[in-house]
Amino acid sequence: AAFLGMSSYFFFYGDSYVLRYAGMAAAAFALAATADALFSRIVLDGDAMHVNSLMKRRSFARADFLYAKVERGVVALRRKDGGWLLLPGTGYDPLLIRNRIDAWIKRA
Repeated sequence: AAFLGMSSYFFFYGDSYVLRYAGMAAAAFALAATADALFSRIVLDGDAMHVNSLMKRRSFARADFLYAKVERGVVALRRKDGGWLLLPGTGYDPLLIRNRIDAWIKRA
């Protein structure tokens, strides 16, 4: 919201066309980021996790993960093949999401 307010200031009160176009582009980016944050969600089914965002949907099997942790405010899931899966922000507390996903992984 703050980014949208800042960009709208440049759009309405910019001294040149460059500032107005930059404000318009920043406002469009802020609206897209806000919509992505509103529509991002993580659905835990019996044996699959579905990660939905504004632009893509991905599904993962529960057997692919070892554990979950919070790293720098982002929920990260350790894969059995050695990689990491970083989950998108959904607006909820990352520690709460991590606890639910870790319990879901260990339920197997």
